[in-house]
Amino acid sequence: METITVKINARTKKTKYLLGLISEIAKNDKNIEIIGLDESPYNPEFVKEIQKSRVSKGKVIKTEDLWK
Repeated sequence: METITVKINARTKKTKYLLGLISEIAKNDKNIEIIGLDESPYNPEFVKEIQKSRVSKGKVIKTEDLWK
């Protein structure tokens, strides 16, 4: 068996179609295995911090007090 690595932008219409096609083939054929489809290139701890900051309301500071 050979391993092929393909890097694609999964947000485009054509690549979504391609991923769907490969996934359907992999469901029916045991000779095809998809590895790492949902892996994120980002550090999971960093992603948690970003999501946490999006939920927070932040803090309002008066411009007069900005440099205090």
